[in-house]
Amino acid sequence: MHTQPLFSVEARHELLRLMSAYPLATLVTVADGAAEANLLPLEVCDIGVHGTLRGHVARSHALFTGVPDGSRVTAVFQSPNAYISPRWYVNGQRSGRLAPSWNYAAVQAQGVLRFVDDPAWVLAHLASLTASQEAGRAEPWSLDDASQEFVQDASQRLVGFEIDIQSLTGKRFLSQQRTEADRRSLIEHLALENAPSARAVASLIVP
Repeated sequence: MHTQPLFSVEARHELLRLMSAYPLATLVTVADGAAEANLLPLEVCDIGVHGTLRGHVARSHALFTGVPDGSRVTAVFQSPNAYISPRWYVNGQRSGRLAPSWNYAAVQAQGVLRFVDDPAWVLAHLASLTASQEAGRAEPWSLDDASQEFVQDASQRLVGFEIDIQSLTGKRFLSQQRTEADRRSLIEHLALENAPSARAVASLIVP
């Protein structure tokens, strides 16, 4: 993932936090010379030098049937994103040296894929992934609320996988190159947009 020093995120804890905040990742694999991208919710675990990702797919999924164990894969996590109108900039209006932009945060994790064909592992992973998303709710749902027959059946129909992260690249493209006045103006305008993603980006920008 191309990035420049001003927009780079390097702190390990910050990268893991960003990934955990936006767990629906684009997992890119290559098998038989063909690349494939799948959207999968991934559990971010603070294990190993760069961290570990855990996920699951159906046994019929192309990831399990077509990608060899031990393959190198890439997972991309992305925050909400928003278009930035040049009209929102306070500075530069007179010179006209302005252009549209896009604001977002993203993390690229690359590592080695390992499948885990173990129903008990799958159940523990599903419980942990669910708990992380239900945390903070007044009445959090858990696997205990589902039919145990259904849960056990699911654990047999799914296969787990882990990705030992070998490299992490983070990027925050949130108008850091602009002036404080510009960034405050962006926050104000994004907060007025109809799209929820625009309002979410407003909360990411540091004035």
